[in-house]
Amino acid sequence: MHNAYGHEWAKVIYEGYRKDFPTVRPFILMRSGFAGSQRYGMIPWTGDVSRSWGGLVSQPELALQMGMQGLAYTHSDLGGFAGATVMDDELYTRWLQYGVFQPIYRPHAQEHIPSEPVFWKPATKALAKKAIELRYQLLPYIYNMAFENSLTGKPLMIPLFFNEPENKQLLTYEEAYMFGDAFLVAPIKMAGQKEQKVYLPKGSQWIDFYTQQVFQGGQEIAVAVKPEYIPVFVKGGSFIPMQPKISQTKSYSLESFELHFYADATTSKSNYKLFNDDGETYDCIGKGKSEFITAESVHKEGEITIKLNKEPGRNYTDIKDNTITMVIHNLSKKPKKVLVNDEKVKSSELVYNGLSKTVTFSTVLRKAPKTINISY
Repeated sequence: MHNAYGHEWAKVIYEGYRKDFPTVRPFILMRSGFAGSQRYGMIPWTGDVSRSWGGLVSQPELALQMGMQGLAYTHSDLGGFAGATVMDDELYTRWLQYGVFQPIYRPHAQEHIPSEPVFWKPATKALAKKAIELRYQLLPYIYNMAFENSLTGKPLMIPLFFNEPENKQLLTYEEAYMFGDAFLVAPIKMAGQKEQKVYLPKGSQWIDFYTQQVFQGGQEIAVAVKPEYIPVFVKGGSFIPMQPKISQTKSYSLESFELHFYADATTSKSNYKLFNDDGETYDCIGKGKSEFITAESVHKEGEITIKLNKEPGRNYTDIKDNTITMVIHNLSKKPKKVLVNDEKVKSSELVYNGLSKTVTFSTVLRKAPKTINISY
């Protein structure tokens, strides 16, 4: 009855929340449950995992397996929880870097080895700071995945065979996974690792998130491992919303954010819907108290068209202007011109970076839709 007990316990807490705090969204952190426990707002973790490379190596697979069983927020104590006699800076760093791309970011530990970055060496603390900042910057993308999960049960961490279902070898592939539809993540799970082999599913290009190097799908590649980050790739044609660096989730806002688009000539069309609400209202979707910011792309030879629009819910009243910094990736040369609603963006307001192959400009999305044309 162990698993049934955890399931019923979550149900009791959930029902108590609904009775005593009817306007609050339940967040129940538990490590015991059963199939269907996610309906009670359960956030499970993988238990008191060992502070060791052996403890880390199984974590992505556990999260993937649980996600497919409906418990999409399954995560691990970042850095490990128990055991070990000395502080392992490399293990701690790699675990926190992986944590950026797991459903919950939560360092947690017991006894003599701290989980908080402030107690580690300066170099380790600096790398942890970079990982934490990136996690905050990705909150719009992550919150949107949470919305999708609430509607459909779609996992946040997704096995690669979802991208290439006919490839039977991917049924047991655990070296990399998708974090949402855009990111392919390959955690570093061995000490002193210098190279990581990664399979990139066919059907699109894949752009290195950090170096901007472009790879064709349908192949295994070997990438050099860097101390600053783990290998992460973006699927061509993806939109990724990011926000400026913040220090707490209360500062989250889409009044001003970046929308990254990863151009891919082999992907002619793509679309994205970004969910937005007040972050607090219970059943905001059913009550119509939310909105979508939509993005659609059409990529033809020498031209990219992006359409932005808003879709407010029937009772959504907090409609604000959105200052969107557009960052277009994978452009091998500076665009000839950029038009927003047929008006040319001034050269002084357009920044092209030849090293990263990106062009950056800003626009304000109000109630009316906007059409962006990029000729190159």
